[in-house]
Amino acid sequence: MPGENLNDMRNNRIQCGYEDECESLDCFNCPKMIDVKADRITLAEAICIEDFADVDLDMWGKENIKRRDLSQDIMKKLLTRLDW
Repeated sequence: MPGENLNDMRNNRIQCGYEDECESLDCFNCPKMIDVKADRITLAEAICIEDFADVDLDMWGKENIKRRDLSQDIMKKLLTRLDW
């Protein structure tokens, strides 16, 4: 369930390029928004989409278990926001 392990998520960051300077302690509630066509998504959501599309998921999941779980929770949150 998204948001279930907030303590784990706050100790883990996705690699978005701003993780070292971001004031938010919680990638699950990323404050940076980007425009995509007719909607806006968070930078964290965009990075998760990119990661899931571009990486070897088997290898990435084994090497980065907590980051994978955080990314999956972010994607589940995005799924609830999408207007299908």
